Amino acid sequence: MRMSNEVLLTFLLNAVWQVALIAALAAAGSWLLRNALARYHHWVWVSALCLAFIVPTVTSSRALFDAFLRSPANANTTLAREGVGARPFEFRPEISARASTTSSTFQLNQTLGWALLVLYGAFLLYQIIKLVQAWLTTRSIRRSAVDVEFDARVESIIRNCERELGTPAREVRVMRSETLPVPVTIGLLRPVIILPHSLLREGNSDLLTSAIGHEFIHVARRDYLLNFVYELLFLPISFHPAAALLRRRVKQTRELCCDELVAERILNAEVYARSLVTLASSAPPLRRLSVTTTVGIADADILEARIMSLLKKPELKTRWKKLWLVAVSLLLLVPSIAAAAFAVRFEVEPFAQDPAQQERETKLRQQETEVRMRESQLTDEMKMRMANDPELRKQMARKMELEIEAKAAAEAAMVRLAKINMDQAIQVASSHQPGKVLLASLGAKGWEEPGKLGKDGVVFFHVIIANEGSEGTTHVWINAIDGSFMKSEKELPRKQRSPNP
Repeated sequence: MRMSNEVLLTFLLNAVWQVALIAALAAAGSWLLRNALARYHHWVWVSALCLAFIVPTVTSSRALFDAFLRSPANANTTLAREGVGARPFEFRPEISARASTTSSTFQLNQTLGWALLVLYGAFLLYQIIKLVQAWLTTRSIRRSAVDVEFDARVESIIRNCERELGTPAREVRVMRSETLPVPVTIGLLRPVIILPHSLLREGNSDLLTSAIGHEFIHVARRDYLLNFVYELLFLPISFHPAAALLRRRVKQTRELCCDELVAERILNAEVYARSLVTLASSAPPLRRLSVTTTVGIADADILEARIMSLLKKPELKTRWKKLWLVAVSLLLLVPSIAAAAFAVRFEVEPFAQDPAQQERETKLRQQETEVRMRESQLTDEMKMRMANDPELRKQMARKMELEIEAKAAAEAAMVRLAKINMDQAIQVASSHQPGKVLLASLGAKGWEEPGKLGKDGVVFFHVIIANEGSEGTTHVWINAIDGSFMKSEKELPRKQRSPNP
C-alpha cells in the first residue's frame, strides 16, 4: 500500500511541472513551424501529448523500481551506518543508526498526501465515468443509424473518394442518421461514416463531396482509433490544464490536416472552404460529443483558422520543413529526457509525531545522558588508580587492546554476514509494527570467538518503534541474513530490556 501511494504521488506531483514544461516546448515548436503544413503541427502536438504521459510514467516507474530494489527479497549487501558508539571497558558489537530518507525523496505531511491522493482518485473516477458515458452515447448513435440507400450521385462521390485515397472498395460502411446534424466517423476496427439525413437530401454535390471526403480522410488516417488512444493517454493527466491544452491542439490540428488532404486530393480549396462554413454552422449541438467519442468535420472550434489555412499556401520549402521538424523534435525530446532524469520522489509520511511522543524521546535521551555521566565518573576514578599503579595501567591497556580487536572483528563479521541493509530492515519492522522508528542497530548473538559466530549464532537488526495511539515502544528483531521477522516485544523496564532476541 505504501509503495503504491509513493508511486502515485511521484506521478502526480512530477506531472504538475513536467506536463507544463512539455506543453510550453510544444507551443514553441509549433511557433517555429508556423509556416509549415498542418501535418507538421499535428505531429508536434501528438508527440507532446504522448510525452506528457510517458515522462511522468517513467518517473513513477523509477520510484517503483527503487522501492522494489529496497525490498528484502532483493536486498544487496550495502550497509548504512551512522557511527559506532564505543564505551570504555565495555564490549558491544552493535552498530546504531537513526532512520532516514534519501535526499531525492520528499516526504509530505500525512494529511496533505492523503488529501492529494483522494482528490486525484475522485477526479480520475469522474473522468472515467464521463468517457464511459460518451462511449455509451456513441454506441446508441451507431445503433440508431441505418444504411444509406445509394443513388447514382452518392455512389459516384464514394467511389471517387475511395479511388483518390486508396481505400479498399466497400471497406467503409456509410450510414445515415435522423438526429446527427453533421457527419461523423465511428469504429475502432470497422469504420462507419454516419451522414445526416438532411445532408443526403441536399442537392448540393460540392457540400456532399466535402462531407464524405472529409470523413474518408479520417478513415484513411485511422483517426478514430488514434483518438481513442489519445483519450486513454490523456486520462491520467487530465487534471492538468496544460494537458487539456495539448488534447485540444491535437484535435484542432487533426482537422487542419484533414482539410489539407481534402483540398489536395478531392476538392478545390475554395469550394471546400465554402462547404466547410455551411457544414460547421450546424456543429454546436454535437460539440460536446464530438470532442470525446467521435471524429468528424466539426470537431475543432476553429472555423476561421481552418478557412485561412485552406486559402493560404505554406511558405517553407520541403528541405527547410524537414530541418525545422528535426530541430523541433530535439527541442521536445531532450528536455523531456532531462525532466524524467531529474525528477524527485514523493511519499506520505508513514508516522506522525505528537507532543507525547516527543516527550518520551526527550526522557529517553535524558536517561542515556545520565548513564554516560555515571560511566564518566567511573572512568575518572579508574584514571586516578591507573596514575598511581603502573601495573594496573599495563593490565588495563592490554584489556582495552583486546576489546578493540574483538569489537572490530565482531563488527566486520556482522557487516560481512548481513545480506540486507538497515533501510530494508526498518521497512520490514514497520510492516509488522506501525509507529515512528526511534532507533535501529545491527547486532549478533551466539559468538563462538571474537569475529566468528557459532552454529546457533544469528545476525539481526534491532529496531525500536514508538507505538501508534498508545504509550511505550516496541522492540522488533529482523534477521539480517534473509530479512525475515524474528520477534517483537513491548517495552519493558530498562533494567529488564535486552538488545538480543
